[in-house]
Amino acid sequence: MATAKKSATTSGTRKTTTKKSAPKRAPAKATSTAKATRTSATKATAAPVRSFHPHRTSSEAFFTFRITHQTLYWLILAGIVLLLGIWVTSISIKVQTIYDQIDATERATENMPVAPRVHN
Repeated sequence: MATAKKSATTSGTRKTTTKKSAPKRAPAKATSTAKATRTSATKATAAPVRSFHPHRTSSEAFFTFRITHQTLYWLILAGIVLLLGIWVTSISIKVQTIYDQIDATERATENMPVAPRVHN
């Protein structure tokens, strides 16, 4: 911590003190003359209290089927997912058949008789 050094004093001399500068202040902000009014949101948008009434039934049955844009989008998306699933499965089957062929080739080479070596 830094402290201010005091000057040495002698019997007949005055102490010298350091003068501190005034703290800097932010410039004053202009005050507004217009007064803002606030209203409570609950008072302005309060809905009237109503008793419970049964909802009117619609003319459509629950299990009616209509083709809309969303139906077409979901059908296209489902088709793409199914095709990608079939494609990945077919690639997996092809890879497994290649592994099976490699295993069969290795078993065939293990069972082959080895000809004796002739030294010259």
